Amino acid sequence: MDGLDYGIENIKMRMDRRKFLKGMASAGIALTGVISGSELFVPFAEAFNFKKFSFAHITDLHLDVQGESTWEHRGKSIPLFIDALRQIGRLPKLDFIFFGGDQIHFGPNDKDSLFVFQRWTVHLNVPYYILLGDTEVSPNPGVSKLSREDYLNAWRGRGLRPGRSSWAFDPVPGVRFIGFDVTVDGQSYGEASPQSLKWLEKELKENKSKKLIIVATHQLLLPTTPQDLAPGWSLWMVKNHEKVREILEHYKNVRLVISGHHHASRVETAGRITYVADPAIVTYPCAFRHFTVDREGIHLKNIGLDDRADVARALELLIADPYARMYDAAVPQKVAAYSMGLTEQDREATIHI
Repeated sequence: MDGLDYGIENIKMRMDRRKFLKGMASAGIALTGVISGSELFVPFAEAFNFKKFSFAHITDLHLDVQGESTWEHRGKSIPLFIDALRQIGRLPKLDFIFFGGDQIHFGPNDKDSLFVFQRWTVHLNVPYYILLGDTEVSPNPGVSKLSREDYLNAWRGRGLRPGRSSWAFDPVPGVRFIGFDVTVDGQSYGEASPQSLKWLEKELKENKSKKLIIVATHQLLLPTTPQDLAPGWSLWMVKNHEKVREILEHYKNVRLVISGHHHASRVETAGRITYVADPAIVTYPCAFRHFTVDREGIHLKNIGLDDRADVARALELLIADPYARMYDAAVPQKVAAYSMGLTEQDREATIHI
């Protein structure tokens, strides 16, 4: 990953683009080299004969070059993003990366934030794919500079293309990976349209002979907490999640669904399908997920970031935000454990069967 030793600690985000690039080349950032992690093992019922592969899911960057921090530490979204890329560079060679949505925060800085994303991802030495998130399809009228179609055009060839926001590919023979767009223009919640459901079912039917299918969405198909089904937090869910899951359950080779959006780590198996909600880079615990798939099963590993000061500040921001009181009005600090993962299986356990 040549180029990721550049830093931005002293970069002034009000620079024009040319000065910004010069700043990236000259500024330095000191990192400790510590990686925090946890593992989960999801076994297959039988051994599948396909080539081992690995990938990373990075979600909810909310890049905002002049952002203000709320429960999302957007004031540090750029260095947190670069820190995540550093961790990618330290992993064994990945087969691909997918960015799971909300790469760019909507608002007046979206065009410049996209510019930063494009300039840094050019250093990646593995293929990467992109899902849209709600912030990419919910521009602030009269304020945001970019629309859904702008992102589809900017990220064409990364799964996306103008007019197409869902995609699929075979990472290795015998395995299908589906990026299923469930975003709704102007809304935080997700919903699979009748047209997109037909596309999904067609993909599943055409690949029913594959050994394994993995599906990725931005919004959740399975709640991470009972509150996700209450009106106040329904924005984290796909509205017709039950319908989507019903379709997926018809295909025995669908074994894993990966989502982001809620900025929390959760792993739950329903029937044959394991639903994984992954943490955000911009919100505590400031982590992403590493996946390794082989004939024995699916290994999941959380990767934390180096900058402990920024992560500690992200924790303070999370606990102080009204979001924490929505989770637990009496003890808002409990939201930290929820975001990191309430159980060992969510964040640290290794399951062998």
